[in-house]
Amino acid sequence: MSSPTAPSALTGILLTCMAVVFFGLLDSSVRYVAVAVPVLMALWVRYAIHTALTMAMLRKQTGNWLPHSNNWSWQIVRACCFVLSNIFAFLSLRYMKVAEFTAIALIAPVIVSILAMLVLHEKLSFMRWLLLPLALMGALVIVRPGNVGMGWFLLFPLMQVAANVVYLLVTAHVARYDEPLTTHLYTGALGLVLASAVLPFFWQTPDFHWTFWPAMLAGGICGTVGHLLLIHAYRFASSTVLMPYLYVQVAVATLLGWLFFDNMPDATSLIGIAMIVASGVGGALLTVGLRPSPAAQ
Repeated sequence: MSSPTAPSALTGILLTCMAVVFFGLLDSSVRYVAVAVPVLMALWVRYAIHTALTMAMLRKQTGNWLPHSNNWSWQIVRACCFVLSNIFAFLSLRYMKVAEFTAIALIAPVIVSILAMLVLHEKLSFMRWLLLPLALMGALVIVRPGNVGMGWFLLFPLMQVAANVVYLLVTAHVARYDEPLTTHLYTGALGLVLASAVLPFFWQTPDFHWTFWPAMLAGGICGTVGHLLLIHAYRFASSTVLMPYLYVQVAVATLLGWLFFDNMPDATSLIGIAMIVASGVGGALLTVGLRPSPAAQ
C-alpha cells in the first residue's frame, strides 16, 4: 500500500488542526456550563445534537438514516466508554483549567500505542518505554498531589483517561466491522439512549441563566463537527502522520482558557504540559520512523 501523497497528507493535517480547534471549543463550553448545569442534562443535549447532525450527514451521503452495524455488542461497549469518558471530563472541568485537563487527557493515546504494541508482541525500544513514565510524571507535575486545594476530584481526570483508553482500543476493534460514520452515529445515539434512560432519576428543574443553553448547543455542535473533521482527516493521512498534530489541542486549550476564563497555567503546570506533549509527539515520531519506506511497500 502506497503512502499518502504530500497534498493529501497536508489536507489531513489541516483537517486535524481544524478538528482540535473545535475540540478546544467543546472543552471550553463544558468548562463554562459545568459550574451550573447537571452533567446528565448537558450530555443529553450534546448527544441529541451529535445524533441529529450525523443522521443528516448519513442521509445525504448514503440515503439511509440508520445504517446497519455488523457488531452491535462492541458498538454498545464503545458507547458506554464514550459516556463514561464524557462524564469524567465534565466533572474534571468543574475543577480544572482547560489546558491542564486537555494535557492529562492526551496521555490516553500514549498508553494505547504502548498497549497496542504489547498486544502485537512487538519489541518496545528503550525510548518508547520512557514515554509513558514521562507522560505520567507530567500529569503528576500538573496536579501536584498533596498541594493545598487539591482533593479527591483529581481522580476525575485519571478516570477519564482510563475510560478513554478503553474507548480508543474498542474503536480500533470496531473499525474492522463498521464504517467510521456508522460508528460515529451509534456512539452518539446509544449515548442518547443511555442518558435518556437515566436522566429522569436525576432531573433538576433548570434554574440557570439562559446563556447556558446556547453554550450547551455550541458544545454539541463543536464536538460533532470536530469528530467528523477527524474522520475525514483519516481519509487523507494515516494516524501515525496525524497524531502529533492532535497535541496542537493543548495550545488551543491554553489560548481559549486565557480568552474565555482568564486562566493561564502557572509555570509548573506548563512544565507538566510540555512533558505530556513531548511524550505524545515523541511516540508519534517514533512510530513514523518505524514505518517502511514507500519503496519497501
